[in-house]
Amino acid sequence: MKKIFIFLTLIALALCSGCTKDEVLDFYERTSEQFGDLVLTIKSKLKGNRDFGEDHYTGTYEVVYKKFTGEEVVFGGTTIDREDENIHIKLEVSESKGDLKIIFKLKEKEEVLAIKDGNYEYDFNVKDGSNYLIIKGNNYSGKVNIKIE
Repeated sequence: MKKIFIFLTLIALALCSGCTKDEVLDFYERTSEQFGDLVLTIKSKLKGNRDFGEDHYTGTYEVVYKKFTGEEVVFGGTTIDREDENIHIKLEVSESKGDLKIIFKLKEKEEVLAIKDGNYEYDFNVKDGSNYLIIKGNNYSGKVNIKIE
């Protein structure tokens, strides 16, 4: 993925020989964000209801799963310079049957946030790179509510 960004930046530089450094960096940031959005599960494929907040890193997601097996990438993206690096995650998991894993992927590191019923809260500093909140289920039934600010 990184090679694609570099390639696109080189194309932008070639096409925009009169561009300023800030214009080139802005193009690179926008391109990076657009590629990061491609990883998110599209709205029509989600099992629940997602509402984004100020960006794709924040918002709410409410879902009732019935024998769900698969993966949903609910929030996140790829960014170079996010204005507010801090996020607060609240999770409510209830009525669980089957296997559930809610993960926050920070670049190459994965942090498991929930695997069973309960209320959870986490604070993260989201720096540049690929960062995603992912829900994985294996024959999972239950309720999951997520709020990220």
